[in-house]
Amino acid sequence: MADDKTITPELAVTDRAAAVSMLTTVFGFLAQGDRLTLGSQSIALIPAATTPTHGRIDHLALAVNDVDATLASLLSRGARLDDTTPKGPKEIPEFWENGVRYVFLQGPEGARIELCAKRQTATRADLPGHDHIGLPCTDITATAAFFESLGLTPLAAVTLTREDGETHVRFLGHGAHVVELYEPPHLRGTKGTNPETALWHGLRLTGATGPKGPMQGPDGLRVTLL
Repeated sequence: MADDKTITPELAVTDRAAAVSMLTTVFGFLAQGDRLTLGSQSIALIPAATTPTHGRIDHLALAVNDVDATLASLLSRGARLDDTTPKGPKEIPEFWENGVRYVFLQGPEGARIELCAKRQTATRADLPGHDHIGLPCTDITATAAFFESLGLTPLAAVTLTREDGETHVRFLGHGAHVVELYEPPHLRGTKGTNPETALWHGLRLTGATGPKGPMQGPDGLRVTLL
């Protein structure tokens, strides 16, 4: 069943109390044991020994019905725009049937959290919730093959053509959860690493194919099968 298949990102922070406060009061998450949840999205907080940095997992994307309205609400509660979208929401017309509208915000200790809405779709009563987890790749074919070996299913493949070249994108599903893989020109063919200090530290999967426990994927990606 889809509910048996989940992907939970680990967020490494030096100040757990401050992270919980931001995720609950600004973003609307609920603290439930060692996790925080917002609809269909959960986050597992883990301690960081030193100041965390951006790693192989770039962002967590939350699905919303209206990016602009949700952004205005979150900004009124103290949210801050991330420098990837400093002027506010943008659009990618090539994604899905009618494109998406999105914006990036700064989560705890600078971790990127995206708000994402598919264009011209019916309003959903179950949002906000999970949309996807974004992973930049040096070799998208290898990373896609890794996730497919764990039982994830290909959903879509798109090539975005921009001034800096072509970015290859693939979406893979795991029940109701999705990973977005993207290979931008500046990463293609390089050697990827994932520092121990990564903010979005790793992924926990339930219902995946393979032995239980931690493993390492392409570019040093940390994955734990539960």
